[in-house]
Amino acid sequence: MRAKIVYAIVFVLIVGSWAGNIAIDRQYRLPEGGFLNHHIEMDYARGASFELLYVANSDDKKKPVSARIDELPGVLFYPAQVHSRLSHQTIYLLRGYVENIEAGEGTSEQAPFEINAVNVGFSDGTQAHLNIGLIVAYREPWITEEPPFSGSSTSSSSDHTGKATTRMTKAAKLTDVSSRWLDELGSEFRFGIDDGTASLKGTESIAGSLPLELRPNDVLSTHYEFLIPHGTAHALDVYNVLLKQRFEEPDGRKSTQFIFANFLPYPTEADMKAYVRAKRRQAE
Repeated sequence: MRAKIVYAIVFVLIVGSWAGNIAIDRQYRLPEGGFLNHHIEMDYARGASFELLYVANSDDKKKPVSARIDELPGVLFYPAQVHSRLSHQTIYLLRGYVENIEAGEGTSEQAPFEINAVNVGFSDGTQAHLNIGLIVAYREPWITEEPPFSGSSTSSSSDHTGKATTRMTKAAKLTDVSSRWLDELGSEFRFGIDDGTASLKGTESIAGSLPLELRPNDVLSTHYEFLIPHGTAHALDVYNVLLKQRFEEPDGRKSTQFIFANFLPYPTEADMKAYVRAKRRQAE
């Protein structure tokens, strides 16, 4: 009789442990895979590129392999690759690039495309139309005459800082610097401009000092820094910021230069746990 009681207690403990493990496992699992929240600005012109991040449970056999954006037929995607592995989730990266632009596009300024979802192909042969946040694809007119600046040299670092240096080839005024995401990011994104005589930092300082007169051979340096700490609302968001520098020459001709700055998150275990909890609450 005592042996039966012992066996019964052991059985209850095993079942209880098994049920507890299932509950703990469920606590760390996403209800379903999906894209992180993206805030992407891009120039819809040959050579432009951007990244999308998709997160799924690590043991999920349904993995993203391809993507397509119907509104942007000129965008192609490289095969998906692993961006980051965590204890319970894997983040996949899909890099898009502009390869084919139809004849006639880019001859005049047009309203930008705004895209909220993309078509995704999975390893099991299924497809889905999934929300990604927002892609803003600008359609600036192609520059048919030589702009007042030479191609810029750029550098960026893993600490989410970067710099672009532009040499002026003709006299021109820098009249504006803007981006769709400046107001949204606020103090989490800082940038500045240095023309060798003055160093301007921050949106208000720069706006208050424009137009900035530039001469041939002047060097214009634009530097930026993302300040998005772990554990905050934007910690797992993806940002592609295009700082649009607008120039105007003495004869009135205008041109735009894009300075590209991106933030690809590498979440901590704590970041991902918070993300999973939020997704599970949304699914309830």
